[in-house]
Amino acid sequence: MKITENNNLESIDQEVISEETTEKNQENPDNQTIEQVIEEQSDLSEEIEPSGNEENADDAARTDGEEQPASVKTEIRKAALKESFQTKNVRYGSYSAAMIAIVIVIAVVINLIASALPAGIQSVDLSSNKIYSIGKQTKKVLKQVKDPITITVFSSKESANETLVRLLDNYDDNKNITVEYLDPAMNPSAASQYNSLSQGSVVVKSGSREQTIDSGEIFVSDYSSYYTTGNASTTFDGEGQVTSAIQYVTSAKLPKLYVITGHGEQTLSQTLSSMIGKQNIETDELNLMTKGSIPDDSDCLVIYAPSSDYTEQEAQMVLDYLNQGGSVIAIQYYTEEKLVNYESILNAYGLQTEEGIVMETANHYYQYPMYVIPTIATSEITQDLVSANMNVLMPNALGMIANEAEGTDVTPLLQTSGGAYLKTVTNGQLNSTEKEDGDETGTFLLAALATKSTGKDGKLIAISSSSLIDDSVTQSFTLGNLDLFSSCLSYLTSEDGVETVSIEAKNMTPESITVPSFQAIAWGAVLILLIPVAVIVAGLIVWLSRRKK
Repeated sequence: MKITENNNLESIDQEVISEETTEKNQENPDNQTIEQVIEEQSDLSEEIEPSGNEENADDAARTDGEEQPASVKTEIRKAALKESFQTKNVRYGSYSAAMIAIVIVIAVVINLIASALPAGIQSVDLSSNKIYSIGKQTKKVLKQVKDPITITVFSSKESANETLVRLLDNYDDNKNITVEYLDPAMNPSAASQYNSLSQGSVVVKSGSREQTIDSGEIFVSDYSSYYTTGNASTTFDGEGQVTSAIQYVTSAKLPKLYVITGHGEQTLSQTLSSMIGKQNIETDELNLMTKGSIPDDSDCLVIYAPSSDYTEQEAQMVLDYLNQGGSVIAIQYYTEEKLVNYESILNAYGLQTEEGIVMETANHYYQYPMYVIPTIATSEITQDLVSANMNVLMPNALGMIANEAEGTDVTPLLQTSGGAYLKTVTNGQLNSTEKEDGDETGTFLLAALATKSTGKDGKLIAISSSSLIDDSVTQSFTLGNLDLFSSCLSYLTSEDGVETVSIEAKNMTPESITVPSFQAIAWGAVLILLIPVAVIVAGLIVWLSRRKK
Protein backbone atom coordinates (compact mmCIF):
# COMPACT_ATOMS: atom_id res chain seq x y z
CA MET A 1 0.00 0.00 0.00
CA LYS A 2 2.84 2.31 0.76
CA ILE A 3 4.35 1.82 -2.68
CA THR A 4 0.98 2.33 -4.33
CA GLU A 5 0.35 5.57 -2.41
CA ASN A 6 3.77 6.80 -3.35
CA ASN A 7 3.16 5.87 -6.94
CA ASN A 8 -0.17 7.69 -6.88
CA LEU A 9 1.47 10.76 -5.38
CA GLU A 10 4.20 10.53 -7.96
CA SER A 11 1.62 10.35 -10.71
CA ILE A 12 -0.18 13.39 -9.34
CA ASP A 13 3.12 15.32 -9.17
CA GLN A 14 3.91 14.17 -12.68
CA GLU A 15 0.59 15.45 -13.95
CA VAL A 16 1.02 18.81 -12.22
CA ILE A 17 4.52 19.16 -13.62
CA SER A 18 3.30 18.16 -17.07
CA GLU A 19 0.49 20.74 -16.93
CA GLU A 20 2.85 23.51 -15.76
CA THR A 21 5.36 22.53 -18.42
CA THR A 22 2.67 22.50 -21.09
CA GLU A 23 1.56 25.99 -20.07
CA LYS A 24 5.15 27.23 -20.16
CA ASN A 25 5.69 25.70 -23.57
CA GLN A 26 2.54 27.38 -24.84
CA GLU A 27 3.78 30.74 -23.60
CA ASN A 28 7.30 30.14 -24.85
CA PRO A 29 7.36 27.22 -27.32
CA ASP A 30 10.94 27.98 -28.23
CA ASN A 31 12.28 27.32 -24.71
CA GLN A 32 14.37 24.15 -25.19
CA THR A 33 15.60 24.04 -21.60
CA ILE A 34 12.12 23.30 -20.19
CA GLU A 35 11.55 20.48 -22.67
CA GLN A 36 14.81 18.87 -21.74
CA VAL A 37 13.92 19.10 -18.06
CA ILE A 38 10.54 17.42 -18.71
CA GLU A 39 12.25 14.56 -20.61
CA GLU A 40 14.65 14.04 -17.74
CA GLN A 41 11.76 14.02 -15.31
CA SER A 42 9.91 11.40 -17.41
CA ASP A 43 12.98 9.16 -17.44
CA LEU A 44 13.25 9.41 -13.69
CA SER A 45 9.58 8.47 -13.33
CA GLU A 46 10.05 5.32 -15.40
CA GLU A 47 12.98 4.28 -13.25
CA ILE A 48 10.84 4.12 -10.11
CA GLU A 49 8.04 1.90 -11.57
CA PRO A 50 7.27 -1.19 -9.36
CA SER A 51 9.82 -3.96 -10.03
CA GLY A 52 8.58 -6.62 -7.56
CA ASN A 53 11.08 -5.58 -4.94
CA GLU A 54 9.02 -3.57 -2.47
CA GLU A 55 11.96 -2.42 -0.42
CA ASN A 56 13.94 -1.11 -3.39
CA ALA A 57 10.85 0.50 -4.88
CA ASP A 58 10.05 2.08 -1.57
CA ASP A 59 13.55 3.52 -1.32
CA ALA A 60 13.43 4.72 -4.93
CA ALA A 61 10.01 6.23 -4.49
CA ARG A 62 11.05 7.89 -1.27
CA THR A 63 14.27 9.18 -2.79
CA ASP A 64 12.60 10.48 -5.95
CA GLY A 65 9.65 11.91 -4.06
CA GLU A 66 11.85 13.90 -1.73
CA GLU A 67 14.76 15.12 -3.98
CA GLN A 68 14.11 14.88 -7.70
CA PRO A 69 10.78 16.78 -7.96
CA ALA A 70 12.31 19.69 -5.95
CA SER A 71 15.26 20.02 -8.34
CA VAL A 72 12.94 19.89 -11.29
CA LYS A 73 10.78 22.62 -9.82
CA THR A 74 13.87 24.73 -9.17
CA GLU A 75 14.94 24.44 -12.79
CA ILE A 76 11.45 25.34 -13.93
CA ARG A 77 11.37 28.40 -11.69
CA LYS A 78 14.75 29.53 -13.02
CA ALA A 79 13.58 29.08 -16.57
CA ALA A 80 10.34 30.95 -15.84
CA LEU A 81 12.24 33.80 -14.14
CA LYS A 82 14.59 34.09 -17.09
CA GLU A 83 11.65 34.08 -19.44
CA SER A 84 9.88 36.82 -17.44
CA PHE A 85 12.77 39.20 -18.11
CA GLN A 86 12.35 38.65 -21.86
CA THR A 87 8.78 39.92 -22.11
CA LYS A 88 7.81 43.12 -23.92
CA ASN A 89 6.72 44.87 -20.74
CA VAL A 90 10.10 44.29 -19.12
CA ARG A 91 11.98 45.43 -22.20
CA TYR A 92 9.90 48.60 -22.53
CA GLY A 93 10.13 49.26 -18.81
CA SER A 94 13.90 48.90 -18.85
CA TYR A 95 14.14 51.24 -21.83
CA SER A 96 11.96 53.85 -20.06
CA ALA A 97 13.97 53.58 -16.85
CA ALA A 98 17.22 54.01 -18.79
CA MET A 99 15.90 57.07 -20.62
CA ILE A 100 14.67 58.63 -17.35
CA ALA A 101 18.09 58.07 -15.79
CA ILE A 102 19.83 59.64 -18.80
CA VAL A 103 17.51 62.68 -18.73
CA ILE A 104 18.13 63.17 -15.00
CA VAL A 105 21.90 62.98 -15.50
CA ILE A 106 21.73 65.49 -18.39
CA ALA A 107 19.58 67.86 -16.31
CA VAL A 108 22.03 67.70 -13.41
CA VAL A 109 25.01 68.34 -15.70
CA ILE A 110 23.26 71.29 -17.38
CA ASN A 111 22.43 72.83 -14.01
CA LEU A 112 26.01 72.42 -12.84
CA ILE A 113 27.32 74.08 -16.00
CA ALA A 114 24.71 76.87 -15.83
CA SER A 115 25.56 77.65 -12.20
CA ALA A 116 29.19 78.17 -13.21
CA LEU A 117 28.33 80.60 -16.03
CA PRO A 118 28.67 84.39 -15.58
CA ALA A 119 25.62 86.22 -14.28
CA GLY A 120 25.21 88.04 -17.58
CA ILE A 121 24.63 84.71 -19.33
CA GLN A 122 22.49 83.07 -16.66
CA SER A 123 19.69 85.63 -16.99
CA VAL A 124 18.07 87.29 -19.99
CA ASP A 125 17.33 91.01 -19.93
CA LEU A 126 13.86 91.46 -21.42
CA SER A 127 13.48 95.12 -20.43
CA SER A 128 12.85 97.49 -23.33
CA ASN A 129 15.87 99.69 -22.50
CA LYS A 130 18.15 96.84 -21.32
CA ILE A 131 18.56 98.43 -17.91
CA TYR A 132 19.97 95.22 -16.42
CA SER A 133 22.61 94.76 -19.13
CA ILE A 134 25.85 96.46 -20.15
CA GLY A 135 26.39 97.73 -23.68
CA LYS A 136 29.19 97.53 -26.21
CA GLN A 137 30.98 100.59 -24.85
CA THR A 138 31.14 99.17 -21.33
CA LYS A 139 32.29 95.77 -22.59
CA LYS A 140 35.08 97.51 -24.49
CA VAL A 141 36.12 99.37 -21.33
CA LEU A 142 36.07 96.21 -19.20
CA LYS A 143 38.30 94.37 -21.66
CA GLN A 144 40.96 97.04 -21.09
CA VAL A 145 40.88 96.73 -17.28
CA LYS A 146 44.21 95.36 -16.03
CA ASP A 147 44.36 96.54 -12.41
CA PRO A 148 42.15 95.30 -9.54
CA ILE A 149 39.02 97.40 -9.00
CA THR A 150 36.63 97.29 -6.05
CA ILE A 151 33.03 98.47 -6.40
CA THR A 152 31.45 99.04 -2.98
CA VAL A 153 27.71 99.53 -2.58
CA PHE A 154 26.68 101.21 0.69
CA SER A 155 23.84 98.86 1.44
CA SER A 156 23.30 95.20 2.24
CA LYS A 157 22.71 93.13 -0.85
CA GLU A 158 19.26 92.15 0.38
CA SER A 159 18.09 95.76 0.75
CA ALA A 160 19.93 97.16 -2.28
CA ASN A 161 17.91 98.10 -5.35
CA GLU A 162 17.41 95.00 -7.50
CA THR A 163 18.09 96.93 -10.72
CA LEU A 164 21.48 98.05 -9.44
CA VAL A 165 22.34 94.59 -8.08
CA ARG A 166 21.57 92.87 -11.39
CA LEU A 167 23.57 95.49 -13.30
CA LEU A 168 26.61 95.14 -11.03
CA ASP A 169 26.55 91.35 -11.48
CA ASN A 170 27.75 92.02 -15.04
CA TYR A 171 30.77 93.93 -13.73
CA ASP A 172 31.46 91.27 -11.10
CA ASP A 173 31.97 88.72 -13.90
CA ASN A 174 35.24 90.47 -14.78
CA LYS A 175 38.16 88.76 -13.05
CA ASN A 176 39.73 92.12 -12.09
CA ILE A 177 36.57 93.62 -10.59
CA THR A 178 35.10 92.80 -7.18
CA VAL A 179 31.64 93.98 -6.11
CA GLU A 180 31.07 94.34 -2.37
CA TYR A 181 28.02 95.33 -0.32
CA LEU A 182 28.68 97.28 2.86
CA ASP A 183 25.80 97.80 5.27
CA PRO A 184 26.51 101.09 7.13
CA ALA A 185 24.41 99.92 10.09
CA MET A 186 26.51 96.76 10.52
CA ASN A 187 29.86 98.41 9.65
CA PRO A 188 29.68 101.99 10.96
CA SER A 189 33.46 102.41 11.23
CA ALA A 190 34.07 101.44 7.59
CA ALA A 191 31.27 103.73 6.39
CA SER A 192 32.29 106.70 8.57
CA GLN A 193 34.68 108.09 5.96
CA TYR A 194 31.77 108.45 3.51
CA ASN A 195 29.30 110.22 5.77
CA SER A 196 28.08 112.46 2.97
CA LEU A 197 26.90 109.51 0.85
CA SER A 198 23.31 108.34 1.06
CA GLN A 199 22.05 104.77 1.31
CA GLY A 200 22.62 102.90 -1.96
CA SER A 201 25.56 105.04 -3.09
CA VAL A 202 28.56 103.45 -4.83
CA VAL A 203 32.32 103.90 -4.47
CA VAL A 204 34.66 102.70 -7.21
CA LYS A 205 38.30 102.34 -6.18
CA SER A 206 41.53 101.18 -7.80
CA GLY A 207 44.82 101.73 -6.02
CA SER A 208 44.91 105.26 -4.64
CA ARG A 209 42.22 106.61 -7.00
CA GLU A 210 38.52 106.46 -6.22
CA GLN A 211 35.26 107.89 -7.50
CA THR A 212 32.07 108.25 -5.49
CA ILE A 213 28.61 107.99 -7.05
CA ASP A 214 25.67 109.18 -5.00
CA SER A 215 22.44 107.21 -5.29
CA GLY A 216 20.77 110.38 -6.59
CA GLU A 217 23.08 110.24 -9.61
CA ILE A 218 22.15 106.61 -10.28
CA PHE A 219 18.36 107.02 -10.08
CA VAL A 220 17.41 110.43 -11.45
CA SER A 221 13.83 111.70 -11.17
CA ASP A 222 12.53 114.49 -13.39
CA TYR A 223 9.48 116.40 -12.18
CA SER A 224 9.61 119.13 -14.84
CA SER A 225 6.46 117.88 -16.56
CA TYR A 226 4.61 116.84 -13.39
CA TYR A 227 2.37 119.92 -13.22
CA THR A 228 1.43 119.69 -16.91
CA THR A 229 1.07 115.94 -17.39
CA GLY A 230 0.79 114.66 -13.82
CA ASN A 231 3.67 112.30 -14.42
CA ALA A 232 7.30 112.29 -13.35
CA SER A 233 9.97 110.35 -15.22
CA THR A 234 12.77 108.32 -13.66
CA THR A 235 15.97 107.38 -15.43
CA PHE A 236 18.57 104.80 -14.44
CA ASP A 237 22.15 105.94 -14.99
CA GLY A 238 23.88 103.03 -13.28
CA GLU A 239 25.86 101.84 -16.29
CA GLY A 240 26.90 105.34 -17.33
CA GLN A 241 28.10 106.33 -13.87
CA VAL A 242 29.86 103.07 -12.97
CA THR A 243 31.62 102.72 -16.33
CA SER A 244 32.72 106.36 -16.17
CA ALA A 245 34.07 105.80 -12.65
CA ILE A 246 36.01 102.73 -13.80
CA GLN A 247 37.65 104.76 -16.55
CA TYR A 248 38.45 107.51 -14.07
CA VAL A 249 40.20 105.28 -11.52
CA THR A 250 42.16 103.41 -14.20
CA SER A 251 43.33 106.45 -16.19
CA ALA A 252 46.77 107.83 -15.47
CA LYS A 253 45.89 111.14 -17.15
CA LEU A 254 42.51 112.68 -17.89
CA PRO A 255 41.99 114.49 -21.23
CA LYS A 256 41.72 118.29 -21.12
CA LEU A 257 39.22 120.13 -23.28
CA TYR A 258 39.27 123.89 -23.89
CA VAL A 259 36.20 125.75 -25.15
CA ILE A 260 37.19 128.92 -27.03
CA THR A 261 35.38 132.13 -26.08
CA GLY A 262 35.50 135.77 -27.14
CA HIS A 263 33.66 135.63 -30.47
CA GLY A 264 30.03 135.46 -29.43
CA GLU A 265 30.14 131.72 -29.09
CA GLN A 266 27.26 129.74 -27.58
CA THR A 267 27.73 128.09 -24.19
CA LEU A 268 27.62 124.38 -23.55
CA SER A 269 24.30 123.24 -22.12
CA GLN A 270 24.07 121.48 -18.76
CA THR A 271 23.17 118.24 -20.56
CA LEU A 272 26.23 118.48 -22.78
CA SER A 273 28.53 119.44 -19.90
CA SER A 274 27.28 116.47 -17.87
CA MET A 275 27.93 114.14 -20.79
CA ILE A 276 31.48 115.45 -21.21
CA GLY A 277 32.05 115.02 -17.48
CA LYS A 278 30.95 111.39 -17.65
CA GLN A 279 33.61 110.90 -20.30
CA ASN A 280 36.15 111.97 -17.70
CA ILE A 281 37.19 114.94 -19.80
CA GLU A 282 38.18 118.04 -17.86
CA THR A 283 36.75 121.22 -19.34
CA ASP A 284 37.91 124.80 -19.20
CA GLU A 285 37.35 128.00 -21.16
CA LEU A 286 40.02 129.66 -23.29
CA ASN A 287 40.11 133.22 -24.60
CA LEU A 288 42.77 133.30 -27.29
CA MET A 289 43.03 137.08 -27.24
CA THR A 290 43.78 137.37 -23.52
CA LYS A 291 45.69 134.13 -23.12
CA GLY A 292 47.86 134.67 -26.17
CA SER A 293 48.49 130.94 -26.72
CA ILE A 294 46.95 127.51 -26.43
CA PRO A 295 47.97 125.66 -23.23
CA ASP A 296 50.30 122.71 -23.59
CA ASP A 297 47.93 120.41 -21.68
CA SER A 298 45.18 120.86 -24.27
CA ASP A 299 44.00 117.61 -25.83
CA CYS A 300 41.17 119.17 -27.82
CA LEU A 301 39.69 122.57 -28.67
CA VAL A 302 35.98 123.23 -29.19
CA ILE A 303 34.86 126.16 -31.33
CA TYR A 304 31.14 126.42 -30.61
CA ALA A 305 29.25 128.58 -33.12
CA PRO A 306 31.14 131.89 -33.24
CA SER A 307 29.05 134.84 -34.45
CA SER A 308 32.02 137.18 -35.06
CA ASP A 309 35.28 136.58 -36.87
CA TYR A 310 38.65 135.58 -35.46
CA THR A 311 41.67 137.80 -35.83
CA GLU A 312 44.46 136.61 -38.09
CA GLN A 313 46.63 135.92 -35.03
CA GLU A 314 43.89 133.81 -33.39
CA ALA A 315 43.30 131.83 -36.55
CA GLN A 316 47.05 131.21 -36.88
CA MET A 317 47.20 130.00 -33.24
CA VAL A 318 44.58 127.36 -34.02
CA LEU A 319 46.34 126.32 -37.24
CA ASP A 320 49.71 126.03 -35.46
CA TYR A 321 48.03 123.93 -32.78
CA LEU A 322 46.55 121.62 -35.44
CA ASN A 323 49.83 121.33 -37.33
CA GLN A 324 51.52 120.20 -34.11
CA GLY A 325 49.11 117.27 -33.88
CA GLY A 326 46.27 119.00 -32.04
CA SER A 327 42.55 118.22 -32.34
CA VAL A 328 39.69 120.66 -32.97
CA ILE A 329 35.89 120.40 -33.16
CA ALA A 330 34.47 123.36 -35.08
CA ILE A 331 30.69 123.76 -34.83
CA GLN A 332 29.24 126.33 -37.21
CA TYR A 333 26.36 128.75 -36.91
CA TYR A 334 24.73 130.67 -39.73
CA THR A 335 25.50 134.36 -39.72
CA GLU A 336 25.29 136.89 -42.48
CA GLU A 337 28.66 138.28 -41.42
CA LYS A 338 31.60 136.86 -43.34
CA LEU A 339 33.97 134.99 -41.04
CA VAL A 340 37.00 135.12 -43.29
CA ASN A 341 39.71 134.27 -40.76
CA TYR A 342 37.64 131.55 -39.15
CA GLU A 343 36.97 130.04 -42.60
CA SER A 344 40.72 130.01 -43.29
CA ILE A 345 41.10 127.34 -40.62
CA LEU A 346 38.60 125.08 -42.41
CA ASN A 347 40.08 125.85 -45.84
CA ALA A 348 43.55 124.82 -44.70
CA TYR A 349 42.13 121.40 -43.90
CA GLY A 350 40.27 120.89 -47.15
CA LEU A 351 36.80 122.14 -46.22
CA GLN A 352 34.80 125.02 -47.62
CA THR A 353 31.47 126.41 -46.38
CA GLU A 354 28.95 127.34 -49.07
CA GLU A 355 26.56 130.27 -48.86
CA GLY A 356 23.07 129.43 -47.64
CA ILE A 357 21.10 126.98 -45.48
CA VAL A 358 20.60 123.40 -46.58
CA MET A 359 17.13 122.30 -47.69
CA GLU A 360 16.26 118.68 -48.29
CA THR A 361 13.80 116.85 -50.50
CA ALA A 362 11.04 114.48 -49.38
CA ASN A 363 11.98 111.57 -47.08
CA HIS A 364 15.15 113.40 -45.99
CA TYR A 365 13.74 115.98 -43.58
CA TYR A 366 11.44 116.22 -40.56
CA GLN A 367 8.32 118.40 -41.05
CA TYR A 368 10.24 121.24 -42.72
CA PRO A 369 12.90 121.11 -45.48
CA MET A 370 15.50 122.86 -43.27
CA TYR A 371 15.12 120.14 -40.55
CA VAL A 372 17.52 117.81 -42.32
CA ILE A 373 17.87 114.13 -41.49
CA PRO A 374 21.30 113.42 -43.00
CA THR A 375 22.77 110.19 -44.23
CA ILE A 376 25.28 108.80 -41.73
CA ALA A 377 28.42 107.68 -43.55
CA THR A 378 30.18 104.62 -42.16
CA SER A 379 33.42 105.51 -40.39
CA GLU A 380 35.30 104.79 -37.20
CA ILE A 381 33.45 107.65 -35.51
CA THR A 382 29.94 106.79 -36.70
CA GLN A 383 30.05 102.98 -36.71
CA ASP A 384 28.04 102.66 -33.47
CA LEU A 385 25.32 104.97 -34.79
CA VAL A 386 25.13 103.03 -38.04
CA SER A 387 24.92 99.64 -36.32
CA ALA A 388 22.22 100.96 -33.96
CA ASN A 389 20.28 102.42 -36.91
CA MET A 390 20.04 105.82 -35.19
CA ASN A 391 18.92 109.08 -36.77
CA VAL A 392 20.50 112.52 -36.48
CA LEU A 393 18.53 115.75 -36.87
CA MET A 394 20.31 118.92 -38.07
CA PRO A 395 18.11 122.04 -38.34
CA ASN A 396 19.46 125.09 -40.18
CA ALA A 397 22.65 123.40 -41.32
CA LEU A 398 25.23 125.02 -43.57
CA GLY A 399 26.44 123.20 -46.64
CA MET A 400 30.10 122.23 -46.86
CA ILE A 401 32.13 120.78 -49.70
CA ALA A 402 35.62 119.31 -49.81
CA ASN A 403 38.30 121.24 -51.69
CA GLU A 404 41.72 120.02 -52.75
CA ALA A 405 43.97 121.30 -49.99
CA GLU A 406 47.45 119.86 -50.16
CA GLY A 407 48.17 116.96 -47.83
CA THR A 408 44.62 116.77 -46.46
CA ASP A 409 42.20 113.87 -46.31
CA VAL A 410 38.47 114.50 -45.79
CA THR A 411 36.21 111.73 -44.46
CA PRO A 412 32.43 112.35 -44.61
CA LEU A 413 30.51 111.74 -41.38
CA LEU A 414 27.12 113.22 -42.28
CA GLN A 415 25.94 114.25 -45.73
CA THR A 416 22.79 115.20 -47.63
CA SER A 417 21.09 113.44 -50.49
CA GLY A 418 21.93 114.37 -54.04
CA GLY A 419 18.75 116.44 -54.32
CA ALA A 420 19.59 118.88 -51.50
CA TYR A 421 19.79 122.60 -52.28
CA LEU A 422 20.85 125.84 -50.57
CA LYS A 423 18.66 128.84 -49.73
CA THR A 424 20.16 132.20 -48.81
CA VAL A 425 18.94 134.27 -45.88
CA THR A 426 18.10 137.94 -46.39
CA ASN A 427 17.88 140.21 -43.35
CA GLY A 428 17.61 137.16 -41.12
CA GLN A 429 14.70 135.63 -43.02
CA LEU A 430 14.12 132.92 -45.63
CA ASN A 431 11.94 134.16 -48.45
CA SER A 432 11.09 130.65 -49.57
CA THR A 433 11.94 127.05 -48.80
CA GLU A 434 10.96 125.81 -52.26
CA LYS A 435 13.64 124.91 -54.76
CA GLU A 436 14.08 127.64 -57.35
CA ASP A 437 16.22 128.26 -60.40
CA GLY A 438 19.70 129.39 -59.40
CA ASP A 439 19.74 127.50 -56.09
CA GLU A 440 22.94 125.53 -55.61
CA THR A 441 22.09 121.84 -55.73
CA GLY A 442 23.99 118.68 -54.92
CA THR A 443 25.37 116.56 -52.10
CA PHE A 444 26.71 118.62 -49.21
CA LEU A 445 28.81 117.63 -46.22
CA LEU A 446 27.15 118.34 -42.87
CA ALA A 447 29.91 116.85 -40.74
CA ALA A 448 33.37 115.69 -41.76
CA LEU A 449 36.73 114.64 -40.38
CA ALA A 450 39.70 116.37 -41.96
CA THR A 451 43.24 115.22 -41.27
CA LYS A 452 46.56 116.64 -42.37
CA SER A 453 49.85 114.88 -42.09
CA THR A 454 52.46 117.39 -40.98
CA GLY A 455 54.86 115.14 -39.14
CA LYS A 456 52.16 114.93 -36.48
CA ASP A 457 48.59 114.20 -37.55
CA GLY A 458 46.31 117.15 -36.89
CA LYS A 459 42.57 116.34 -36.73
CA LEU A 460 39.71 118.71 -37.43
CA ILE A 461 36.03 117.72 -37.17
CA ALA A 462 33.70 120.30 -38.71
CA ILE A 463 29.96 120.24 -37.93
CA SER A 464 27.75 122.59 -39.92
CA SER A 465 24.86 123.07 -37.45
CA SER A 466 25.03 124.30 -33.86
CA SER A 467 21.57 122.79 -33.31
CA LEU A 468 23.15 119.34 -33.36
CA ILE A 469 23.87 119.62 -29.63
CA ASP A 470 21.20 122.15 -28.64
CA ASP A 471 18.85 121.08 -25.82
CA SER A 472 15.82 122.18 -27.84
CA VAL A 473 16.62 119.36 -30.26
CA THR A 474 18.29 116.72 -28.12
CA GLN A 475 15.66 116.84 -25.35
CA SER A 476 12.68 116.83 -27.70
CA PHE A 477 13.46 113.77 -29.79
CA THR A 478 15.12 110.40 -29.41
CA LEU A 479 18.13 110.97 -31.61
CA GLY A 480 21.79 110.10 -32.01
CA ASN A 481 22.96 113.75 -31.91
CA LEU A 482 24.70 113.55 -28.54
CA ASP A 483 26.01 110.08 -29.34
CA LEU A 484 27.67 111.49 -32.45
CA PHE A 485 29.24 114.38 -30.53
CA SER A 486 30.41 111.99 -27.80
CA SER A 487 31.99 109.74 -30.43
CA CYS A 488 33.79 112.74 -31.93
CA LEU A 489 35.21 113.69 -28.52
CA SER A 490 36.21 110.11 -27.79
CA TYR A 491 37.97 109.81 -31.15
CA LEU A 492 39.93 113.04 -30.67
CA THR A 493 40.88 112.55 -27.01
CA SER A 494 41.61 108.81 -26.95
CA GLU A 495 45.10 107.86 -25.89
CA ASP A 496 46.90 104.55 -26.42
CA GLY A 497 43.75 103.04 -27.88
CA VAL A 498 41.69 103.82 -24.75
CA GLU A 499 38.58 105.76 -25.74
CA THR A 500 36.53 107.89 -23.37
CA VAL A 501 32.87 106.92 -23.24
CA SER A 502 29.66 108.57 -22.10
CA ILE A 503 26.61 106.33 -21.76
CA GLU A 504 23.17 107.91 -21.63
CA ALA A 505 20.79 107.22 -18.76
CA LYS A 506 18.01 104.74 -19.49
CA ASN A 507 14.36 105.55 -19.01
CA MET A 508 12.62 103.43 -16.36
CA THR A 509 9.11 104.75 -16.98
CA PRO A 510 6.88 101.80 -17.98
CA GLU A 511 5.77 101.90 -21.58
CA SER A 512 2.15 101.02 -22.27
CA ILE A 513 1.06 99.14 -25.35
CA THR A 514 -2.01 100.53 -27.09
CA VAL A 515 -3.89 97.95 -29.15
CA PRO A 516 -6.40 99.28 -31.73
CA SER A 517 -9.98 98.12 -31.17
CA PHE A 518 -10.03 96.14 -34.41
CA GLN A 519 -6.92 94.19 -33.42
CA ALA A 520 -8.31 93.62 -29.92
CA ILE A 521 -11.50 92.10 -31.37
CA ALA A 522 -9.51 89.97 -33.82
CA TRP A 523 -7.16 88.62 -31.13
CA GLY A 524 -10.11 88.00 -28.80
CA ALA A 525 -11.84 85.90 -31.49
CA VAL A 526 -8.66 83.90 -32.05
CA LEU A 527 -7.94 83.23 -28.38
CA ILE A 528 -11.51 82.72 -27.15
CA LEU A 529 -13.12 80.99 -30.14
CA LEU A 530 -10.77 79.67 -32.81
CA ILE A 531 -8.12 78.03 -30.62
CA PRO A 532 -10.58 76.24 -28.27
CA VAL A 533 -12.67 75.02 -31.22
CA ALA A 534 -9.55 73.77 -32.97
CA VAL A 535 -8.48 71.84 -29.86
CA ILE A 536 -11.95 70.24 -29.51
CA VAL A 537 -12.06 69.21 -33.19
CA ALA A 538 -8.57 67.72 -32.98
CA GLY A 539 -9.59 65.76 -29.88
CA LEU A 540 -12.71 64.38 -31.59
CA ILE A 541 -10.72 63.27 -34.61
CA VAL A 542 -8.20 61.41 -32.45
CA TRP A 543 -10.98 59.81 -30.36
CA LEU A 544 -12.89 58.59 -33.42
CA SER A 545 -9.78 57.19 -35.06
CA ARG A 546 -8.90 55.22 -31.92
CA ARG A 547 -12.46 53.97 -31.50
CA LYS A 548 -12.47 52.46 -35.00
CA LYS A 549 -9.34 50.50 -34.18
